[in-house]
Amino acid sequence: MPATASSLLLFPDGLDNPLTCRERTDASSEWLLTLRHARIPFQTDHSLMVLHGHPTVLRLGLHAAADRALAGEPVVYLDGANTFDPFVIGRVARAHRQAPRKILSLVHVARAFTCHQMERLVSDCLEEALTRYQSRIAVVSGLFETFYDEAVPSQEVTRLAGRMMQHLRRMAQRGYVLVCLCPPIPAVMPLRHRFIDQLRGQADRVIRVCEVQGQGIIRLEEEPNGREAGQVWEVARTVLESR
Repeated sequence: MPATASSLLLFPDGLDNPLTCRERTDASSEWLLTLRHARIPFQTDHSLMVLHGHPTVLRLGLHAAADRALAGEPVVYLDGANTFDPFVIGRVARAHRQAPRKILSLVHVARAFTCHQMERLVSDCLEEALTRYQSRIAVVSGLFETFYDEAVPSQEVTRLAGRMMQHLRRMAQRGYVLVCLCPPIPAVMPLRHRFIDQLRGQADRVIRVCEVQGQGIIRLEEEPNGREAGQVWEVARTVLESR
């Protein structure tokens, strides 16, 4: 599993950013505080976590990975949605007066572009990568995004998804924290909903992410199979999207 070549990445100073340094720091701190209150992904007793329901789950995963890296903890990041953005992590690092290269060196990224690649990364490579990088946390972004390819027979898609979820459950039982980010299913692929439903049924903790219409608020809601179901955390969408 290739690590991010952070030494090759350049991070601009953000002089074109309309936010002041203090505003960036306040925005980043507010969002990270929300993640900490929601304990994403800070408690090992919730080993398999699923966040679903809104496209911002992908950005949420980036901030969660950045927060763990800021704490000096290595993170393995599997990107199945092709949305990993090192500049987001770089901005969070600068907002906390840390060198972006240093923080990015703790986030080890592998990308998948097909469902076969994603299944192999999860089933055959993920645990080895966690051991290699001495990490306890993996963020799996867009777990099922590559499974919407209609060119792959449904029977094959079901087999791969089942094997992948089986390995995620096994790794969770071994004490790893696995944060699965699942944005909305395309409307033209209604049958794929069963994958997220199955994963939610196996998870130790499920959080639904939604937007409060007309208020610009992103809400995180603990679902019933969580130990603290009913808890809600909110943050302004502008905070999450601050650059």
